[in-house]
Amino acid sequence: MTTNFSTEFPIDPTMSVADVVRLACEWVSGSPHTKIPTGDLDELPIDAEKTISASSEQVTTACASGQDFTIGGLRYVRTESGLEWTTSIVSLKTNERHVLSLQVSCEAMSTAVRLPPPKKPYFIRQALGKLGGGMDGEIPVTDKPFRLAEGEAGIAAALISGLAKNKLPIVYVSAGFDGNLLVNPNELAQYVSGMAHVVVEPSREFSYHLKTLTHSRNAFGGTVGVYWPESDARKSYFIDETMPNPRAIQLEIAKDIRLALANRRLRSTCTWAHLKETLSRKRFDLLKSQGSTALQEYVDAFDAEQAAKDGKLIEAEQEISRLHAEINRLAAANHSSVAGLISPGTEQDLYAHEIRDIAVAALQEALRTTHENSRRQHVLTDLLAANPPSRNGEKLQDEIKSLFKTYRDMDAPTRSALLRLGFSISEDGKHYKMVFQSDKRYTFTLPKTSSDHRAGKSIASDIINALL
Repeated sequence: MTTNFSTEFPIDPTMSVADVVRLACEWVSGSPHTKIPTGDLDELPIDAEKTISASSEQVTTACASGQDFTIGGLRYVRTESGLEWTTSIVSLKTNERHVLSLQVSCEAMSTAVRLPPPKKPYFIRQALGKLGGGMDGEIPVTDKPFRLAEGEAGIAAALISGLAKNKLPIVYVSAGFDGNLLVNPNELAQYVSGMAHVVVEPSREFSYHLKTLTHSRNAFGGTVGVYWPESDARKSYFIDETMPNPRAIQLEIAKDIRLALANRRLRSTCTWAHLKETLSRKRFDLLKSQGSTALQEYVDAFDAEQAAKDGKLIEAEQEISRLHAEINRLAAANHSSVAGLISPGTEQDLYAHEIRDIAVAALQEALRTTHENSRRQHVLTDLLAANPPSRNGEKLQDEIKSLFKTYRDMDAPTRSALLRLGFSISEDGKHYKMVFQSDKRYTFTLPKTSSDHRAGKSIASDIINALL
């Protein structure tokens, strides 16, 4: 059996476990393909389980409660077209939280049947719409993007750095060099709802502030970054040959997160196995309380076996914690293992793929002075073949030359073109002051009016020498 989908997220704590199980029953009975009689799912079991079968379907509902928790769920098994689908929906409520987990697995009944591609279940949309999401650490679970405001860089830094106590990954949508977003955050939030949070930054200036708070770990310049809690791992998404448009990027992000969650062990006891174990324990506790001597030996044996399993589980949890700590230590000691051939510095791109193109240009220059047929030449040639330049710097250079070729004054078309290229413009006495991408190291002055036809070319030369 292959896990097709798996996720776990907090829901509104004012809802009960019974509310979740009833909604799961509605999800089954509302299907146009089910043969399960609607009325058979109306009554929920209490500290017990109930199974209903019809044709190629089987629905089991179960609920159990303890001193400080309630757990309940539904398991739906359906066989069709040579495939057996198993969907488990479980809700666990304690005094501190209310968690919902959903797992879908699929098994081919013969080798001739191919497994279908995984999809996010519709039930997640129903759960968020009718039950409402809870708080995942310091961020709400919702199917809408979380839009940051200016001045909230500290919140963004906590989410990126894993300090916001969230369990779901963060999909961080940075502002582009022109201030626009690469993807549609509303659509993306729908794609990954119940699996991840979509966080949107408000501006490029915000990104510069965030850079210092995250030690340059933030996605920027329109790139979309996915950050996993309790990990230094980050994956970036941007337009290239494999993802040529925003929709392709959104689908790729949703697919990657879905696959990662499907292969991750659920973090809590909000599982169908734990629900069944709880019910078994309650049955044995009932037999014990009735003082059945005939069953006492069996109960004692069960207790001993269960205690041994609990001990092994504690040891396993401790080992997992140790491995997490070791992974974090190794990641901190060797950033290059996740960052590429070399560790990134603290500089950020001022236009798309700038730093990469600078590195590629340096490799090209090094190749020109390398001995023929040497190992160094072979390695540099291989790296350059695998990393073609974007030519974005050349395009920017051409636009700057063209813009200032006949510069006389700051008319409306010139101002508009400069703003589009990433310059902010302010008046400074008899001059204009231009800052590129809000980085004050790259500040340029130009006269408000000029009668010298060569002035524009001189300005363009100064800008190109400084930036390109």
